[in-house]
Amino acid sequence: MGDRTTITILGNLSIRGRHRTEAAPSAPKEREVLALLLFNYARVVPVHQLIDELWPSEPPRRARTALQTYILNLRRRLADGLRLPPAHVRNEVLVTRSEGYRFQLEDSVFDLHEYLNLSAAGERAAAAGDDVPAVDLLRRAEKLWTGPVLPDIDLGLPLKSEITRLEQRRVAARELRIESELRLGRHRELVSELSMLVHQHPYHERFHEYLMFSLHRVDRRVEALEVFERLRHALTSELGLQPSERVQNLRRGILASDEVALALT
Repeated sequence: MGDRTTITILGNLSIRGRHRTEAAPSAPKEREVLALLLFNYARVVPVHQLIDELWPSEPPRRARTALQTYILNLRRRLADGLRLPPAHVRNEVLVTRSEGYRFQLEDSVFDLHEYLNLSAAGERAAAAGDDVPAVDLLRRAEKLWTGPVLPDIDLGLPLKSEITRLEQRRVAARELRIESELRLGRHRELVSELSMLVHQHPYHERFHEYLMFSLHRVDRRVEALEVFERLRHALTSELGLQPSERVQNLRRGILASDEVALALT
């Protein structure tokens, strides 16, 4: 990355310039403001949305004044940490607009944008049937995550919504990468990862399906059927649902050793 500023949000929030000094604030409210601006990078975040984030239930009477103070402190911190002139930060980086504020830092590397670009490229490769590059791209995207997003911030509804959408995209991209790996015949290598995923996502049918499929392919048929039973128990006892017809067909295929039913679709 050389001398470029790095912005990270897929884990702890951090902004580091070419001198590697931390430029992100430590104060909780200012970190919260910065996080919402970063999720809306290069777009104006309306004042009312920032207020909703900072004070979900009852904003103080001087909420706008308090927000302006947080913005002022953020600009000072960014100018000091990135060693930029205050006027440049005010006019080019954290900019006031009539309806809100916009954050944009030229010549920076932002892990969220890297993740979205890599995962989108991986999805296109998978859709084209190019499983080897798809797996490579999607794995590179996954490695950008260093932990839970913003673990030290007391999230309001706007940030919670952004993170929920991002987590859903992360799960979908991982599902797609595993499907590509299964088509490449990497069943044995995936059993451990899939076992962890079904523990983390007890109602996620596709992960259970992939684990059943992988276990069967490595001659662990009994364990594959046990995975189905655990899924069925979780769905019926907690949600009052039965596994999908797709998963039930896979179970029947395992019982009957029916290779047509066992084909990964």
